[in-house]
Amino acid sequence: MRLLTNFNKENKLGNPVSYQLIPFAGGTHPVAKGANFAPDEWLFKRLNFMDKQIWVTQYNPDERYPEGKYSNRSTHDTGLGQFIQNNENIENKDLVVWMTTGTTHVARAEEWPIMPTEWVYTLIKPWNFFDNTPTLNLGEEQEHAQHEHH
Repeated sequence: MRLLTNFNKENKLGNPVSYQLIPFAGGTHPVAKGANFAPDEWLFKRLNFMDKQIWVTQYNPDERYPEGKYSNRSTHDTGLGQFIQNNENIENKDLVVWMTTGTTHVARAEEWPIMPTEWVYTLIKPWNFFDNTPTLNLGEEQEHAQHEHH
C-alpha cells in the first residue's frame, strides 16, 4: 500500500487529506518487484519503467504512456525513465502517479500454451479525506429529495 497525501489541506480533525493506493490480485503478487531483465539487456533499456513500483511525475499532456510512444521501435527508454531525467520538483504540483503492477506471473498448467490475461486491481481508498463517513446524513438527503418531488 502507498499513501498519497496533500499536506496543504486538512480535514476538520487536522489530518492531511490522503488516499491509499492498494493493488491486489487473485493469487499473484500484484506489485512489481523489479524488472526481470538485466540493466544491459535491450528490453530493459527500452522499458525500464518495469523496475519501479511507483513513479511520480509532474503532469505533462505529452507524457501519456509509461513505456513511451513507440517503445517497440526505439533503442532506448522513451517513457518514464526519460520523463524523470529533468528531475522536476513534484512538491505542490499537479501530479501523475504511475504504478507498475507486475510484468508477468507464474503460469499454471491450465494456461499453457495460451497465456491469458492476469487481472490486477487497484483500490483507491480515502484516508482522512473526509471529516466523517459521507453516509451519515444519506437518509436525510434521500428524505429531503422525496419531499421535493411531492
